[in-house]
Amino acid sequence: MLFRKKKKTQTINENLEFNWTPRLIDNGKETIEDMSLIQGMYKGYIVTKTGYLVSIIETSGINLELLNDKEQGYAFDTFNSFLMTTLGDGSQETQQYLDMTMPVEFEDYIKSYKKRYLEESHPERKKLIASYIYDFTEKMSNNAMTNKRHFLVIKEKINDKSLESLDIKVRDLNEKTNSYINRLEDVFEQYDLQAKKLYTDEIIDILKNQFNYNGK
Repeated sequence: MLFRKKKKTQTINENLEFNWTPRLIDNGKETIEDMSLIQGMYKGYIVTKTGYLVSIIETSGINLELLNDKEQGYAFDTFNSFLMTTLGDGSQETQQYLDMTMPVEFEDYIKSYKKRYLEESHPERKKLIASYIYDFTEKMSNNAMTNKRHFLVIKEKINDKSLESLDIKVRDLNEKTNSYINRLEDVFEQYDLQAKKLYTDEIIDILKNQFNYNGK
C-alpha cells in the first residue's frame, strides 16, 4: 500500500497527493496491474490509485416480468424515489449500478456431496451421490449455469495518502454503506429485496470474473 502515517509537521504535498492517471500499458514490459485502477483492499473496501475508497452492495433482483403494467410503474416510481433521497438536488454523491452474469458457484455443493459420499455405506446410494458430484463438476467446469447478479457501487474520496485519512473514510463509508442497505430494504420491502455489503473475498471473485469468466 502507498499509505503511511502522517508526520505531525507534515502538510499535504506531492508525496501524499493522489496523482495517478489511467494509461495504456507497455505490452510485454508491464502487467495488467500497472494499468489497473485498483491499488488494493483495505478493511473490506477497494482502494483506488486515484484516491477513492469503494464499497460494493449486492441486492436481490425484482422480477418485473411477474408484475403487471401498474405494478411495474410503481416499482419504477419507488426506485426513482430512492434515487431522489440518496442523490437529490445539488448532491455530489455518485452511484454506479451493475448487472453482471456470473457462473453459479458449485464448490459448496460438491464438497457437501463428497462428504456424504465418503460417509455413505450403501452401494446404490453411493453411486447416486457420485453421479451428483460428476454432474455438478461438469456444470461448473463448463459454466453451464449462470445467474444475474445486481450490484450498487458507492465511494468516498480519500483526502490524502495518510493512514489517518484512510481510516476516517473507512468509518464514513461504513456509515454510508449501512445507510444505503437500510434504505434499499425499507423502500423495496414489499418486493422482499435484500441487500448486503460484499467483503474482500467476494469482491475478489467478482474482479476475477471480469478478467476470466472461469474465475481462475
